[in-house]
Amino acid sequence: MIRGEFSSNDLKAYLAEGEWEKVIDICQKAIALDPNAINFYPYLAKAYAEQGQLAAAITTYKKTLGTKINQAEVYAELGLLYSRQKNLEQAAWHYEQALSLKSDWGELFYNLGIVYHQLGNWDKAITAYTRSGQINPNYSAAYFNLGVLYEQKGESEKAIASYQQVIKIDPTFIRAYSNLGSVYAKQQEYTKAIATFKAGIRLDPTWATLHNNLGQVYCFNEQPGDALNSFEMAITLDPTMALAHHNLGKLWQQQGNYPQAIKCIERVIELEPHNVLAYSNCGQLQQKMGDLAAVMAQWRKIIEQESDFIDAYCEKRLSCKPEDLLETAKVNCALFLQALKHEEITQAYNYLSLAYAYMGDVLFEFGGISQAQMYYQMALDIKPQEVELYLKLGNIFAKQQRLDAAIATYQIGLTFEPEHPQICFQLGKVLERTQNAEQAINYYEAVLNQQIDRTGQWQNLPNLFTVEENLALLPQKIYHYTQDWARDSQLTDFNYTQVLWDDNHNSTITGTIKGSREAEIIQPKIPGKSSYPECGGVNCVSCTTKLLKHFQPQQIGKNVYQCNLHTTPPVKSRLPFVATIPRGKTWIAPQKNSWIITNAIAVITPDNYLLGDVSRYYPWFLPGCPYQEKTDHRIYELETIPPLEKIKGRVALLSGLAGHVYYHWMFDILPRLELIQRSGIKLEEIDWFIVNSLSKNYQKETLELLNIPTAKIIESDRTSYIQAEELIVPSFPGYMDWIPQGTMKFLRQTFLTQISLSQRNDLKRIYISRERAKNRQLVNESQVNELLTKHGFQTIFLEEMSVLEQVATFANADVIVAPHGSGLTNLVFCSPNTKVVELFSPNYVRTDYLMISQQLNLQHYYLIGRNFDCSSLRNLMYQNPLTEDIWVDITALKLVLQHLAQIPATY
Repeated sequence: MIRGEFSSNDLKAYLAEGEWEKVIDICQKAIALDPNAINFYPYLAKAYAEQGQLAAAITTYKKTLGTKINQAEVYAELGLLYSRQKNLEQAAWHYEQALSLKSDWGELFYNLGIVYHQLGNWDKAITAYTRSGQINPNYSAAYFNLGVLYEQKGESEKAIASYQQVIKIDPTFIRAYSNLGSVYAKQQEYTKAIATFKAGIRLDPTWATLHNNLGQVYCFNEQPGDALNSFEMAITLDPTMALAHHNLGKLWQQQGNYPQAIKCIERVIELEPHNVLAYSNCGQLQQKMGDLAAVMAQWRKIIEQESDFIDAYCEKRLSCKPEDLLETAKVNCALFLQALKHEEITQAYNYLSLAYAYMGDVLFEFGGISQAQMYYQMALDIKPQEVELYLKLGNIFAKQQRLDAAIATYQIGLTFEPEHPQICFQLGKVLERTQNAEQAINYYEAVLNQQIDRTGQWQNLPNLFTVEENLALLPQKIYHYTQDWARDSQLTDFNYTQVLWDDNHNSTITGTIKGSREAEIIQPKIPGKSSYPECGGVNCVSCTTKLLKHFQPQQIGKNVYQCNLHTTPPVKSRLPFVATIPRGKTWIAPQKNSWIITNAIAVITPDNYLLGDVSRYYPWFLPGCPYQEKTDHRIYELETIPPLEKIKGRVALLSGLAGHVYYHWMFDILPRLELIQRSGIKLEEIDWFIVNSLSKNYQKETLELLNIPTAKIIESDRTSYIQAEELIVPSFPGYMDWIPQGTMKFLRQTFLTQISLSQRNDLKRIYISRERAKNRQLVNESQVNELLTKHGFQTIFLEEMSVLEQVATFANADVIVAPHGSGLTNLVFCSPNTKVVELFSPNYVRTDYLMISQQLNLQHYYLIGRNFDCSSLRNLMYQNPLTEDIWVDITALKLVLQHLAQIPATY
């Protein structure tokens, strides 16, 4: 007994002094003498933990479970140890056990909140922090972390309230001033932000973060002098603060001082050698300075650090032979990336020049004149003696009516090849346009005096100027709304019928326009110049952001969102209609290849007016766009007008923009057949139906299911300019890329009823792969597949299925995971409460399918993938955000699956 008391006293002394070896020795000896000496186990576990022997500490604590030792404290200690091991799931579970035994333990709720925060489970973290604050109202750290979470979730007002509560509890909590000021800055409340940061600086003038943040707000508030002083003060206080160097560099860049900006960003790279964004920014600045060798060095560093992304891109592009210009551009991009990775600099320059040139060709053909100009100029920076590039760049300037620039560019090309026939010919055309007839004749004669055998180059030579005779044949005025033309028309043999489509049309109808709406004069735009530079059409970031807000996405973890679909977005639509137009004409831009799809449709009346609401063209517009009434059209950009095909009988126009894409075929084209029927016209009384194409199996299958004979089909890809004896023009059922309720009902009633019991299957959890698509694939699909397969998901390829098989698959599914793409069109066939997880790239988040989930009562989540931070390389690899591949954060995917209770937590 005396010996035991002596050992106990020694133990307490050693514990107080931190003599952990001696604590371990005493405890081990005591336990060896008496294995039931349970009171020594907590001391032994604590000593192991202090020595960093976490596994031994955990094993020791577990031996006290179910004993007289305070069980809440044991579970709490185990939670802490698992947290130190980064085994966060186990940590959370043990903290929960402790709190089930002691529910008023505020500090432990705080610890639990930290763990859930690290796990990305923000909802549970908020619950834990909130409970901690309720138990201990003066626990400033809990309110601070709540503010951080609300800020991350985008709930600014709650974040502000939390930070203000921190300051109320502890006015010296300096980090709360920093975060509160940052929230004000995000809300563009710059005066409040500046005041908050200054209040923090008064408390601690030596904290560099506050000076840096103040500098950022000065930048936002267009106070560059004050911003400069703040950034320099931050760097003086903390020379290793990379963010301050970065911000100072951006400020110098804004001021046009590129050498100073480069110095700042190079300092960032010294401090953070794995900062991809810094290498990217530095490369962009060096590119502006014309230092291509330095740019290549920065890009090579990025390629090293993003090797998984780059290798996956190269493997895909080099695995098959290119079939068109775009694929050829991507192959050369991949070859460039590989050459630069292996420091084969000469080859890298060559491949980069080719990639730029081919991308310029792609964009020129697509109509992206300004972007093509940029790529040609970058190609010339690498190969300034490449004569063909001067020809192509001169052509762009001529089309933009920048005639002096075109002349100068052509003449530079001729210094390398003085008798280049195509340059001489194009230069003659431009000089003729500028009234320099004598010089033009000289260049034409230079062409005629040559033995020319490059016929292919002549065939591809673009017309520089619109042929006036062509323009004279086209409408000079536009009616924005067909009903206005119907009101004013002097014809007697036309018809205009409005069709009820959505259930809410009675309350939101905007179809009747009061007063007179006259036709407007058409104003064709200059190629390469947008008539509406503030709007990106269906890809407009501003309009998309506004639409997304209607679905109230709540961030439940890092890059994981859950949509609130209880409220219908307040988007008003016009009533659809069907117009029958005698001797009506239509032009539908044919698909030329995988990237030049049907990008315009024009409907022209017999009295030569363009009907705006049925004459769509890319990029068109989204709901809420302020530029819905267009006064130009792509038909005025045609180099030559195709021959007019006159068709006898009644002809229904169904073709739509991108009608070769499953999404647009199902949502924009097929519903127009129902509109025709609802207008009182019987389909069997129609002689011809114009659709984009019958090249896809789903096009043939769906038309057959709708009893439209193939023999009655006219493919607008083959016959693009048509005049019908009677042209039946159904309007589009709704806004582009915004699916109306009536469209969903029509598709469900049409196709769900045709599924037989034999077509139903047992696929309850499905992952839709885009492995066989041309773009927007998953970079790390093998990892995604591995995770999903473990939890009962089956990977499917919709390309292998008939339409009805796809309908059945989606109708039966409980959970659907898929990258954003046309495959999700089939969500329209889902049953209520189906769970949907949509995968996006960070630069292409869309609302296309959220309306379906809202109308059909689906549970819709979306996950935003990892960003590739070098915009210069990303823009070379992908011609636009729509085509970007997706890198899925596996931790985020696990979180959303757990949130859906598909993966129960097990420990």
